[in-house]
Amino acid sequence: MLLVTSVPLFAEGPSEAFTDDAYWVDFWSKPMVALYGPEEEAFNANMHEIRFAHDRFNHAVDESALNADIQWLKDHPSDRFFIDGYTSATGTEAYNLRLSGERAWWVRQVMIRKGIAEDRIVLAVPWGELYPACLENTEECHAKNRVVRFTYRPN
Repeated sequence: MLLVTSVPLFAEGPSEAFTDDAYWVDFWSKPMVALYGPEEEAFNANMHEIRFAHDRFNHAVDESALNADIQWLKDHPSDRFFIDGYTSATGTEAYNLRLSGERAWWVRQVMIRKGIAEDRIVLAVPWGELYPACLENTEECHAKNRVVRFTYRPN
């Protein structure tokens, strides 16, 4: 319920704010704490978006990006994170929510199978077509929205 009531507050685009202990960024139109320190900066600088073809969830367009992320996470074993799955706006809302969940879950399973400890993955979150990176109704734009992204979780 909080998500539904919060969305209109952040729908106008990126914004920034400062507090004494954090730098807040409204990133991808989704509020999150982007920077608390060097660990988060390194995480955000080194993790890649994992792109998917239309209507696919079990094969990344560029698996080398996923493998690079896995290697980086192995080299930084204390980092915990969320896996956020997204889709383009083609298809129904219910279908896109399921597909984004399958993408996030598939990435989670690949990471665990390749040696990332399960307890480091806080949650695999399906966002469906919410928070698109691109709003145009073009194939290029839809491709930018068919992704899995990673969000750092401070310990």
